Amino acid sequence: MIDDGEDLADPSPGAAEDEADEDEGHDAHPGPDPGAEPADPVADALKGLRDFGDAAFRAELTRMTSFVEDANSRLDRERHRGDVHIGTLAMFHDVEVGGDFSVGGGRAGRPRAARDDVRIDAATLSAHRDRYVRPSGYAGALRRLRERRLLVLAVPVGTGRDAAALNLLIEALDAEDGDGACFRVADPEAAAAGEWTPSARGAGHVIDLDVRAEGRDPVVASGIDEEWIEATARRVRDADGYLVVLTGSPTGALLEAAAHSPHVLTTLGELDPVTVFTHRVLGPDPDPSELEDLHRSLDEAGGFHLLARQPQPRTAVRLADAFGEGGDLAAAVRALSDPAAQVHAWFGRHRSAEATCFALAAAVLEGAGYLTVSDAAVELYRQLDPEAADPSDLRFRERLGTDHPWIELGGGAPAAPGAPSRVRFTDDLLQPAVLGYAWQYLDGARGPLLRWLRRLTDHRDIEVRGRAAVATGLIARCDLDHALHRFLRSWAGAERRTTREAVAAALGLLASEPELTGPVWSLLESWAEEEGSPFQNRLRHTAAGAVGGPLGAREPERALALLRAVLDDEKWRGLITVSLAMLQLVELGRETEVLGALLEWSRPQDDSPLVAQALSVFVFIATAPVPWTYLPDGGSDRPLLVADGGRHRRHLEELWARALARKPAQELALDALRDLVLGADGDDPAALDAIRGLLAGVAARGGRHRQRLDWYLGAWASDADRPSRAAASLRRALNLSA
Repeated sequence: MIDDGEDLADPSPGAAEDEADEDEGHDAHPGPDPGAEPADPVADALKGLRDFGDAAFRAELTRMTSFVEDANSRLDRERHRGDVHIGTLAMFHDVEVGGDFSVGGGRAGRPRAARDDVRIDAATLSAHRDRYVRPSGYAGALRRLRERRLLVLAVPVGTGRDAAALNLLIEALDAEDGDGACFRVADPEAAAAGEWTPSARGAGHVIDLDVRAEGRDPVVASGIDEEWIEATARRVRDADGYLVVLTGSPTGALLEAAAHSPHVLTTLGELDPVTVFTHRVLGPDPDPSELEDLHRSLDEAGGFHLLARQPQPRTAVRLADAFGEGGDLAAAVRALSDPAAQVHAWFGRHRSAEATCFALAAAVLEGAGYLTVSDAAVELYRQLDPEAADPSDLRFRERLGTDHPWIELGGGAPAAPGAPSRVRFTDDLLQPAVLGYAWQYLDGARGPLLRWLRRLTDHRDIEVRGRAAVATGLIARCDLDHALHRFLRSWAGAERRTTREAVAAALGLLASEPELTGPVWSLLESWAEEEGSPFQNRLRHTAAGAVGGPLGAREPERALALLRAVLDDEKWRGLITVSLAMLQLVELGRETEVLGALLEWSRPQDDSPLVAQALSVFVFIATAPVPWTYLPDGGSDRPLLVADGGRHRRHLEELWARALARKPAQELALDALRDLVLGADGDDPAALDAIRGLLAGVAARGGRHRQRLDWYLGAWASDADRPSRAAASLRRALNLSA
């Protein structure tokens, strides 16, 4: 299959790999190309291993692993959250209470109303009055409406604003001598343009400038300013009536008006969703025993947890109506908890590129700072609509409350000074549901989405790359076979290291799905067996990187068999990748299996490439600082020799002895040992004791082992530029034990 210029079998260098602009790339540790043919492969491999050994690069690998582990934990919660499964669609339609006035939030697909204002029938008004629960800011809103005649409710859909508007009009009109008639304005576009006048004297009117019809965006209320408000208020006052305007969260000129105009309210105050539920089911004055029984049923069905996660009045109304109709309350809770239902409903109401781009950027980069997410959303906007005008006027933040009630900044916790406001969904399961919907239903967006996601895997910031890797895995799990042929294989063989790392992490995440564990392992093992072209060699190294994380830690024997296949290369092309993967397995607690494998691979102690490479891998692992979480008693990062605390003393002694005696690993081992000894010159008695015990064990093997250590310790102790006290002390100890 050919798509977007990518040869999925064996893309040529510079095609798909170079889609990201050079100034956007990040390859601080490019290292040798696994597919290249260096003049001196051994020297180049050993030099590359030293380059990749620095703490900054290994910290990035650890961070990447942490993103996968966090995503695994969240998906595990998905698998164990009752009967909620992403992809199970249970749609709830808007709740209608008489007439055509919706108590729910969404109005996707409603036919355009007639131009004449529509009178709201008495049954609808009565239902709203009888069932209404007043939020904490209701009294203040009613006072403003009575005094000013016009009230702008600049609050998001789903907050109970529709019911609030009718009740405010009903109570304001109760003090008048008219017939209390209420109308819904049928032409909000004309009203927004200032071309509307009240249809009846002494009546109440509602103008919804946030209404959506036939999948379009809402009437733009951002142009509503103080001049429009004052002019409209005069017309309403002249008609001796009242008007409530619904706009959604304020943006543009309305945002400025909200700061100064007494006509504008941006919140209705707190409202307990449990109270809304009980009020709709039992009425305003329930019997205490009935209320207790209802609360018990709500608790057993998981309703309290649902209403805590989705406190919007709309959720409580839908749940109450399901209960009142004699339905299964637990089933209703499960349906309302299903993220797929929320996601399908949202995408049904929002079809603009602006709203879609921010939702997808938030899903891919959930947990990142707002500016990072908004920058990514702008880039996706350009990908989806390359012919659009310059998107300099995109203002995602202004529309968060209106377009994205499921997204929050900071998660309710105040950010530390200088820290970014983090973008998160209100429910853990919304992220995979949004990505799954976008991949499976936005058919025309897959190509642009892939190009955009590919750029994120090559971002300078490891936070962005790690989250993009997780998103890649979440998308691929929708259809692994399709993803493999569409992009996974081509990315796994890409020239850019960062892209290969992202695919490795994504595959590790995919394998956490029980039904995908076997297919992913088979795929990785098949890649490890490929060889020949540069592209195939890069596939092998991506496979090795994938088993270096949690996937390999769960099945270490299988992972080590794959790593051996990649390492066993006469041209030493697998040394760096396998070394990093095995170090990650050590950091994940698999040091026993790793050391055992290295002993087995180097057992012949001959001149074969596998033996020399296995010993080089060991030196890299033994001298790399291990994170403090590995240490039995905590403390700062230490090399494995010190951190191990003697648990694998015999393994370490034998491998050090082999490495110090066998070229070309010998040079690497001597340099590493010298660094350890010089590092012990400071005040670190634990490190010095560990090195002393190790060298005693190596020297006990006699012959050239003791002679070699004696000669090099003497040279380091008497070095003209940097004489080592620790080397002198260690040499004396060895001589005394002879």
